[in-house]
Amino acid sequence: MTEELQQLLDRIRTEGVEKAQDEAQAIIKQARAEADALVAKARDEAATLRREAERDAAAFARRAEESVRQAARDVRLQVEQDLVKTLENLLRRDVGQAASDEQAMQQWIADAVAAALKGGAREVEVVLGGRAAGQAAGLVKRLQADAATAEGVTVTPSPAFPDGFVLRLEGGRVEQSFTTEAITAALARLLRPQLVKLLQAAG
Repeated sequence: MTEELQQLLDRIRTEGVEKAQDEAQAIIKQARAEADALVAKARDEAATLRREAERDAAAFARRAEESVRQAARDVRLQVEQDLVKTLENLLRRDVGQAASDEQAMQQWIADAVAAALKGGAREVEVVLGGRAAGQAAGLVKRLQADAATAEGVTVTPSPAFPDGFVLRLEGGRVEQSFTTEAITAALARLLRPQLVKLLQAAG
């Protein structure tokens, strides 16, 4: 009886150990599978995050590059505007200085009147404005000295008029402005494209 009991106990113990070992192996196998699945999932998530990070980095780099290009365009445009404004101010100053020279102003007017008459105008009214208005008497004498320009030309001073002079032709239906502002604007229009080309070449 004792021997049979011992055999039974040994068999129970052996079966229990084997069962425990099988269960342990199953638990270990399941744990390894779960661990492998977690590692694979983590790798997939890491790869996804890396791709997203690379995509975001590339998008950021593109945005940064576009921002830099836009900033460069804005700076270039601002520099062009500032230089054009400076050019206009310099022209306005130089034209104003030239217009303050009575002899130079009278020569301009005489040349403009001669060109108008040569172009077929029969009557020319010269309106003197600003500082030029005080030169009316001297201008009349100068025009009278030239028989070709004396006839059909009238001189009208108007201190309230813009600085410079205006030619009125065909009874006032046609007007040609030679005020300091008009001359400055005309010169600026001629020089501005050249200035822009120089800036573009320098950039």
